[in-house]
Amino acid sequence: MDNSGGNRVIIVGGGVAGLTLADIMDKAGIDFVLLEKYDIAPQLGASICMLCHSAKIFAQLGVWDAMCETTFPLTARHHLDERGALFDSAPIFQTLLNKTGWATVFMERRVCLQALYDSIRDKSRIRSNTGIAGYRQTMHGITITTDTGEIIRGSVLIGADGVHSQIRTWVANWTSECNPERHQQLIGGFTSSYRAVFGTTSNGLGSHTSTPLLPDGVAHHVYSRGASGITTAGAKGLIFWFLFVKEPSTSTTPDCPRYGPSDVEATIGKYGHITAAPGYSFRDLWKNCIKSGMVPMEEGVIQGPWNNGGRMVLVGDATCKITVNSGLGGNLAVEGACRLANELVPLLQRNQAPTTRELVASFNRYESAQRPRADATFALAHQATRYESMDSLWLRFLRRLSPWIPRRVQTNGFMGYMKPAPILNFLPDPSGSTDQVAEIDQDNK
Repeated sequence: MDNSGGNRVIIVGGGVAGLTLADIMDKAGIDFVLLEKYDIAPQLGASICMLCHSAKIFAQLGVWDAMCETTFPLTARHHLDERGALFDSAPIFQTLLNKTGWATVFMERRVCLQALYDSIRDKSRIRSNTGIAGYRQTMHGITITTDTGEIIRGSVLIGADGVHSQIRTWVANWTSECNPERHQQLIGGFTSSYRAVFGTTSNGLGSHTSTPLLPDGVAHHVYSRGASGITTAGAKGLIFWFLFVKEPSTSTTPDCPRYGPSDVEATIGKYGHITAAPGYSFRDLWKNCIKSGMVPMEEGVIQGPWNNGGRMVLVGDATCKITVNSGLGGNLAVEGACRLANELVPLLQRNQAPTTRELVASFNRYESAQRPRADATFALAHQATRYESMDSLWLRFLRRLSPWIPRRVQTNGFMGYMKPAPILNFLPDPSGSTDQVAEIDQDNK
């Protein structure tokens, strides 16, 4: 690979934000390289929800159809108490599909990542199993040294490397002496009050039954004090599931707990009896899972600038991490990648050697657009997690009121959330109308 630098974009992290950015740069004709410490699109048992507005961005990139090949649209959402009794139900996702023309889907995370990877024309630009060891920044560019000693030069360094971002640590160290408060904001920007057991299980549990346990396209949300859960039949023959448990105390990054198999077993032993959907429990799903794991649910929005005043900028979970219950985390990462690209692409297309001042200005515009979205999404997800685990007397009371909330209020809430979402400015709008998502059906009761 040519390491002359120029206006090359160096992306660190091969998750949703990183691969989305790589695909965008590929479509825009911008020189780039992506460095991922591990394999691309690994099978970890994780799933991801994509709403209508993210579907539009993926359609612009030409990957949406590939993502949907193994899945189908979500249609309804059922809400159950800890005994498995249904207390609310609504065809909310079918309503959104009817109104926007775009489906909401649950898919394996690896399917999402693989579709993005497959769409990139020059696979040599994607460097898996490649870590980063050091960097050197000047007024004219930035140089990365990989863990194998390779030198890669570029104009921009984008940290899309998640909650434990190495790039964010570099930005923090850059400011440690002159601004200790800023250093702490970057290092300890997330807290964790809940853990999540997640997994993928055959929709039938075992070979002894061919009857699906969960109807296709239906999501179940289970409410219980101190714990909650989600099960979704969002892909052909598979159930995606999550069991959320409140921690005894809140931890802060970088000291949030890491879990092993014995921790998962202990959590299932204590909470696995909770009904996942009528007729079976989370213990049933775990015993028959294809792949599972457990992670702390970090949450927070990094305070202070998301760039170092030079050529480094953060995106995705490196800037904002939200809890899983709302299903908005992957969408927020895609939005962030889109907004950053909308600033960088025109600059890099017209200027082969952008100045640091030009780059910082584009970083600041991106952050000005994305930060309010991150703050609002964090607040929504934060509240959803506590609501479903009935974390207070008020939230337990609110759960009893929820069946009486008019359907149009729920629909308008989703539509209102999606309305400000961006699309890529340099590619055609796949819906043909930027007003389509803004329509509100006042007659939907």
